[in-house]
Parts: sequence; C-alpha cells; structure tokens
Amino acid sequence: MGSLRRQLPVAVVVGLALGLLATSAAHHASEVTRINHTSGPLSAFAVDAVPALILLSAAYWLHNTPFGARHRWLVVAWSTAGTVVFTGVTAATIAIREFEGRSVTEPAFPLLVDAGVGAVAGFAAGVFYVRAQRDAERARRARHAFSLVNDVLRHDVRNSLGVVRGHTEMVAESTDDEDVEARANTIREQTDDALDRIENADIIARTISDDAALGPVDLAAVAETVAERVANAYSVTVATDLPENADVRANDAVRSVVDNLVENAAEHNDADDPRVTVAVDLREDAVRLEVRDNGPGVPDDVLADADGGLDLVATLVDHYGGELHVSENEPRGTVFAVDLPRAGVD
Repeated sequence: MGSLRRQLPVAVVVGLALGLLATSAAHHASEVTRINHTSGPLSAFAVDAVPALILLSAAYWLHNTPFGARHRWLVVAWSTAGTVVFTGVTAATIAIREFEGRSVTEPAFPLLVDAGVGAVAGFAAGVFYVRAQRDAERARRARHAFSLVNDVLRHDVRNSLGVVRGHTEMVAESTDDEDVEARANTIREQTDDALDRIENADIIARTISDDAALGPVDLAAVAETVAERVANAYSVTVATDLPENADVRANDAVRSVVDNLVENAAEHNDADDPRVTVAVDLREDAVRLEVRDNGPGVPDDVLADADGGLDLVATLVDHYGGELHVSENEPRGTVFAVDLPRAGVD
C-alpha cells in the first residue's frame, strides 16, 4: 500500500506528459489533413514533444527518488500549477488580442508549448521546494537531537563531577600529607573548571544556532581568569598585558574562544622555556585579543582544516561578527589575533 501511494504521483506525471503528447499529436495531425502539408506540423510537433519527453524523464527520476508520498504529491502540485500558470498567461494574452479585434493565428501551438514548458518548470520548482523542506526538516531533527543529547550529557556529567568534587574535598580535609592535599586541590580546581565548561556548553550551542542574546562582556577579565588558570595547570610562563576593562559585544561563550587559544598555546609548546603572552588591545571600534607563544607553530593543514578547538573559535568569532587572524611569531611560534566588536559601538 505504501509503495502504491508513492508511485501514484509518478503515474500522474506520466499521464500529464502522455496527455500533452497525445493532444499535440492530434492537433498537428489535424493540421496535416487541413493544409495537406507535413513539414510544418511535424516541426511544430517536434517542438511540442520536447517538454513532454522531458516530463517523462522527470517522472522516471521521481520514481527512483527517496521522496515520500507527501513530497511527491507536492512535486505533482507544482508541475500542475506550472502548466496552469503558463497556459493561463498565454490564453489571457490571446483573449486580450481577440477582444481588441486583432488577428490571432494558430493559438493552439503556443498554448501547447507553454503547457509543456510550464509543467517542466513547475516540476523543477517543486523538486527544489521539496528538497528545501527536507533539509529544513533534517535540520530541525538534528537540532532537537543535539539539544536532547546536550541536556542529558550536561546533567549526567555534571552529577558525576559533583561526586568527584565531593570526594576530593573529603580527601583534602582528612589527610595530613601536604602532597596529597595539593593533588586533591588540583583535582578539585580542574573539576570546578570542568563544571564551568559544562555550564558553558549550553550557551555555546545557543550562540552557534543564533539563539543566544549578545551583550557587553569584559574580555580583559575573561583573559585574566583564563591566563591564571592555564599558568597553574601547565608548566608554562603566562604573561598578560590587559587594560582595566574591555567590553565586547558577545556572551559567556567568549570564554571558550580565550580558553582554546591560550590552552592550545600552552599545551603544544615544546620550547625549553615555554612562554605565552595574552594581550587585549582597545581599538576604535573593536577589541583585539592576541595570544602569542614560542611553540612549534601550527601546521598549514591544521589551519586549513580548522578542526577541534580552532573550529569552535572560528565559529564563535564569526557569530560575534569578529575576525580571526593567524600569523607566525618571531623568532618562533604562532600569533592568534581575534578582533571582536566593542560593546556599544555601532
């Protein structure tokens, strides 16, 4: 039954194409009888037949597509509407000419041509419309699935990390070993940071999907917090050059931009004396975040693919209306520069 529902629209398109062919053949056959001449009517029939044959090919294509019955009927509706609109416009022009008393010769031929062309044009428009609908439906389903997975993971991982944090605090409070206490405190700090990142995941998702509101965020304060955390987590010297305040038009997800750039500079730094410099510079209509390191540099293929953290950085910066620049540091390393719009500046 399902297969029949899917193939019935195809049969309608085939019927429309064959109907156009039959009508054209009958009309031009009558012309041959009337004028006793074959070359003209045959040439006209060849012109009429092309759209109909294209429509038959389109029906075969529709037969093999994964479109469901509803989408196939939409294509049929568009094709039928194309036929009605094209022939209707031509018929209206013919009627106007007759009303004005002008001579109208051979009105059937343009009507037949326009009927076929309209059917093909409508079919093509219907296919594009259905594809757009299917893409929109897939996007809605993917967004719903992403939102569901995000909520579940945030809930479950947050609960698990909360348990880890609680036991870590118990270990730190119950031990007299300074080394164990220091390690427990490090675990607690990293757990707190992971919990912050989990809370930030929702705002990142909403920012990427254009659902998050943007407002003033102090980029200097964010950079200072991230620089301090990275300095404590990695064996690297982190220097800062920050103004007292640097409001940008963003949201809390901007921390992920700073986090990824500073962490990347520290984590992959193989220098004997690894150093990272985090600077924020106020400009006329933008605020520049600059992260310099003396590491090995970023390979061109990694920059071209922009996967992982760099992809997230580029995506967020783009949604904020900013720009990301990458250049070589001298004498060694990489410079990542992010220009973000200043808050309150149009």
